[in-house]
Amino acid sequence: MPISSILDEVKKLSDSGIKEVTLLGQNVNSYLDKSEINFSFSTVNLDQQMELSKGFKTNYKNKKISGGRTFIDLIDSVSRVNPEIRVRFTSPHPKDFPDNLLYLIRDRPNICKTIHLPAQSGSTTCLERMRRGYTREAYIELVRKIKETMPDIALTSDFIAGFCDETEEEHMDTISLMRLVKYTYCFVYSYSMREKTKAYHRFNDNVPLEIKNRRYLEMVDTFRTNANELNQTKLNQIHLVLIDQISKRSLD
Repeated sequence: MPISSILDEVKKLSDSGIKEVTLLGQNVNSYLDKSEINFSFSTVNLDQQMELSKGFKTNYKNKKISGGRTFIDLIDSVSRVNPEIRVRFTSPHPKDFPDNLLYLIRDRPNICKTIHLPAQSGSTTCLERMRRGYTREAYIELVRKIKETMPDIALTSDFIAGFCDETEEEHMDTISLMRLVKYTYCFVYSYSMREKTKAYHRFNDNVPLEIKNRRYLEMVDTFRTNANELNQTKLNQIHLVLIDQISKRSLD
């Protein structure tokens, strides 16, 4: 979808009184609008143009690109429509967080200081089987850079329990990553086979269900403990919040 079309929609939402918009897409920060020929650059491969985060790679073949506008152009333009509208985006891939995107999020007041950073696993060997394109160390370095740029950032993530061939050591690597990063929210799932994926054709879903369930509960418990610690640091502080509806309980 061209940036111009997205901006038209955001302007209509703004005029109707909407207070928050979310840019939604699979690997949303890999967005590229090639419809505007005025925004051109020398033909380069996809990795160079999209400025992958240090230590990250894409599993897709290099593509030749001769022009276009990136996700940075998109979120910059959307955030300028109305400074009173909050702007969020999901779901990104960790590989597409160049420094200038982080600086834009930091410096633009109405871009929410929350980043969804799907990890899936805290184990390098498991990440390799998942074909995620990064190591545990690269992910931790990206987290360090994000927190250094925005100390008050809220990080959320996705994790999978019991991926194919996952060992107890790999599981504990995930637990330790969760404890290290301290996410404000996590989506945790037990692994299940999906057709049309590489794992479906290359691996066996061989982690017993009872082990998956135990690891899932351990991950959930770790997240809740960390989230509670983070919430305690917010006591006696004043925060700007957006109320989007009245709770049914409030009507009693």
